[in-house]
Amino acid sequence: MANLQPPPDTETIRRTAAEILQRREYQLDRDTRMGDTIVDIFVWLFEWLIYPFRWLFNAMDGLPEGFRWVVVIGLVLLLIVLVGHLLYTLVTVLRPVARTVQFSSAMDSKRKLSAKEYEDLAQQAFAQQDYIVAVRFLFRASLVHLQVLEGRPFSPGLTNRQYVRRYRKSPFVGALQSFVEVIDQGWYGNGICREEEFYRCREAYAEIRRQTKAGFHANGA
Repeated sequence: MANLQPPPDTETIRRTAAEILQRREYQLDRDTRMGDTIVDIFVWLFEWLIYPFRWLFNAMDGLPEGFRWVVVIGLVLLLIVLVGHLLYTLVTVLRPVARTVQFSSAMDSKRKLSAKEYEDLAQQAFAQQDYIVAVRFLFRASLVHLQVLEGRPFSPGLTNRQYVRRYRKSPFVGALQSFVEVIDQGWYGNGICREEEFYRCREAYAEIRRQTKAGFHANGA
């Protein structure tokens, strides 16, 4: 039988344990210090945010306390509304940029789509709240109806404004103008196209479709 080694003395055990506990993986108080730092940051940020309101409250010393609280609370609520509106606007502006990619293949398609296909794409874009893309698809559906009315495709390279001038004597020129204004502002002008603009263009599309089915021809086309 192998000889058993005698156990180390108490001092050796104590020294070895101390060395082990000094290693990085055993520094258990580090997370606590990090947590305290994060709490301190939030406390500092909160104090920084309420400082103007505290100053205003103290500046109104002498007025009824209830009135002072109403003013301060009203300003806090107003600030919350403004910040919320700013965040909503930023999300609304940035979100369609990502969504537009989903419809880029349809926009750049070499295949001629039917008016019904453009209508379906417009409905899909509307369901995703990408209103400016939905408007553009309805405008393309309108152009399909106009080409059917003319009995021939339009010359490539015509601008939206040229379509308006081409049909300036038509009963649906106002509908075309509505499309062009929304697209110029919401697409080329990097403006915001809202749900109301989409509904306005949808009504314009319905007017164009109705008039083209009635058989109107542009003079001098």
